[in-house]
Amino acid sequence: MTGYGKAEVQIQGSTCTIEARCVNGRYLELSSKLPREWSDKEAQIRETVREHVTRGSLSITIRKSDAAQLLDIGPNLNVASAYVQALSSIQRELSLPGDIRIEHIAMLPGLFQTDGPEEPDADVWPDLQAGLIEALHALNAMRNKEGAELARDLDERLTLMLDNVAVVEHMSLARIEHERVRLRERVRQLVDDAVVDEQRLQLEIILLSEKLDVTEECVRLRSHIKHFRQYMSADEKAGRKLNFLLQEMNREINTIGSKCNHAEIAVIVVGVKEELERIREQVQNVE
Repeated sequence: MTGYGKAEVQIQGSTCTIEARCVNGRYLELSSKLPREWSDKEAQIRETVREHVTRGSLSITIRKSDAAQLLDIGPNLNVASAYVQALSSIQRELSLPGDIRIEHIAMLPGLFQTDGPEEPDADVWPDLQAGLIEALHALNAMRNKEGAELARDLDERLTLMLDNVAVVEHMSLARIEHERVRLRERVRQLVDDAVVDEQRLQLEIILLSEKLDVTEECVRLRSHIKHFRQYMSADEKAGRKLNFLLQEMNREINTIGSKCNHAEIAVIVVGVKEELERIREQVQNVE
């Protein structure tokens, strides 16, 4: 499900803004963008995110304001001297013409240093993690609101499915009686009453009834829907369980369709399968 969360924390005299964005995704896909000096925190960020989010395409953006340190920027002359010596060596070895100018080294890393108040060896992770968790909580709060709306929609579709299952079950039972009468009539039209094997006829009627009866499938389908609703209302994460139940529900409705072999029932079965597919698409985003 989609969501957005934001948090701001103070880390070593700088304001750190943390944003978490999430869109629908079947698995957890995480991308992060953070200051270069905190690149070693990526594994810890990933681990923290997994503790709060298990599904979705998630991006974490961390920005640090260094305004407090801008006045203390100065050149790192030792690094600059080393760059000049290295470039001069390359020039001599390769007999390259021209002079070494400031623009040749201005963009090279480490040329400038800051003398801000932060301690270089201080561990920023506790504060950074606290801000990240705050952003993830805000993100999940938005996702929970969307989840409540999704749950209402799914519940309405399940109710519609139950209504259709009841109609199919009623039509199936009525059709069994109709086929029983039709079978007897066809037998009497083909042979004389005197030579009808009543016991064999009863056996054929029983076999026909078993073939057309979808009571067991309807009972199982209702049971799956009941468990589906229970998992939706539970506090634990149930995305995989819901996916499994949908597979079982689809199996039962396919069996019902193949057993009934009736035009009106087939139309209802197709409608139920369409609802199942809509539910399946939505459930792919549920944790």
